[in-house]
Amino acid sequence: MLGLGTLLPWNFFMTATMYFRSRLGPPQNNSGALTEENRDLLTATSSPPLKPTFLDSIFNNVMTICAMLPLLVFTCLNSFLHQRIPQALRILGSLVAILLMFAMTAILVKVSLDPVPFFTITMVKIVIINSFGAILQGSLFGLAGLLPASYTVPIMSGQGLAGTFAAVAMICAIASGSELEQSAFGYFITACGVIVISILCYLVLPSLKFYQYYQQAKMEAFGEQETKMDLIRRGILWRSCKFDTSALSHTSSWVVLLSSIYFWGETEAQKGEGTCPSSQKQGTQELGGTSVGGENSAKSGEGGMSTPSTHERPSIIAILKQIWVLALSVCFVFTITIGVFPSVTAEVQSTIAGTSDWKKYFIPVSCFVTFNVFDWAGRSLTTVYMWPKKDSQWQLPALVVARIVFVPLLMLCNVHPRKNLPVIFHHDAWFIVFMIFFAFSNGYLASLCMCFGPKKVKPSEAETAGAIMAFFLSLGLALGALLSFLLRAIV
Repeated sequence: MLGLGTLLPWNFFMTATMYFRSRLGPPQNNSGALTEENRDLLTATSSPPLKPTFLDSIFNNVMTICAMLPLLVFTCLNSFLHQRIPQALRILGSLVAILLMFAMTAILVKVSLDPVPFFTITMVKIVIINSFGAILQGSLFGLAGLLPASYTVPIMSGQGLAGTFAAVAMICAIASGSELEQSAFGYFITACGVIVISILCYLVLPSLKFYQYYQQAKMEAFGEQETKMDLIRRGILWRSCKFDTSALSHTSSWVVLLSSIYFWGETEAQKGEGTCPSSQKQGTQELGGTSVGGENSAKSGEGGMSTPSTHERPSIIAILKQIWVLALSVCFVFTITIGVFPSVTAEVQSTIAGTSDWKKYFIPVSCFVTFNVFDWAGRSLTTVYMWPKKDSQWQLPALVVARIVFVPLLMLCNVHPRKNLPVIFHHDAWFIVFMIFFAFSNGYLASLCMCFGPKKVKPSEAETAGAIMAFFLSLGLALGALLSFLLRAIV
């Protein structure tokens, strides 16, 4: 549900694009209601004013920029700042902000506005929705990183299901013949309902024992790291230390015991008296060159235990060095996908429809429904089967790079208008088959990358690794959006 709540609102926003563009057309005579003639601005009998036509023509491009730039920037910020802002504030705050934006969007359906104010308000909402959506997505993947790898799959699967849900809703709206205003209002109200359910799910999550177990495992990992660093700082001697192991957890007791034996042997070898130079040196290196002598010991908390410091915040550079292959892989997956979908694929025309209804349903079914259903299937498959495995060196990156073959295959389908390339694959079946494998590989490989990333690092670093992976996912979306302009021009 949290994965569904992350993307379903934005998918419904995208589905209602024709509604937004219709509001940028000629002023209405009946308090903003959308008439039958305004369903398609391109076939309007009267020439619209220059300004609305200009806004209509730039709507998709401006929307892409207003969506991708905040998504990229705020996902990056979340990667660095998630340790300083409580998880509940990031997730609940983002959900509430998105809920308010969609409630406002639903209200504005019934409010008459001139094209320029409507365009401005819509773009501001897009920026806000994607900014908080980036924080929400990064936080959720960080949260899932604390759990076993298979539990990242439901978030990916929910996101895939969101696209399917929106595509089916589009077809139902076409089949019902409802006006754009009514369809858009239904989309936005449904999105609000899904966000409310997502908020309730997140509120219930902390009470689940399964979740509590892995949260405790994370805290214990931090506790072990704290104990080790404290021993390094103080240069504890085996013969002088007195530990009350009954007050410590079983795991922490063994950490203290083994660390003490190590420091005792090293101190004996150096004949120190109450200090351990080598351990101090090691501590200095691990703390980024900060002196850890008597001054730091004096700054320690009561009982000699140090207060939380920078070593509790895992180094992003160190984590990135461990997961960079997977991070670049998920980035490349979405760069290729967004590069051709939907900028190229949505312009393919049927060669067998003629005057039948298939002409009206061809793009909604063969492009959007096909992509979202098989993308969701690919994401869901990783629940029961994962290949290549987490420790594979080259298989997963090789499969990711191999997806580039779909770019020329889809560009050589019956895309119109076209200026440069010939049409090689005329029949509709070619396009549908390409879309099936294109979508399935996107969902499957992206899900594998997102599952494996947090498992390449220590449990205490998993949340940061998940946030970094979410950033590279967003980077792939942004790069794909830029690439789409080039690929469409080449066709």
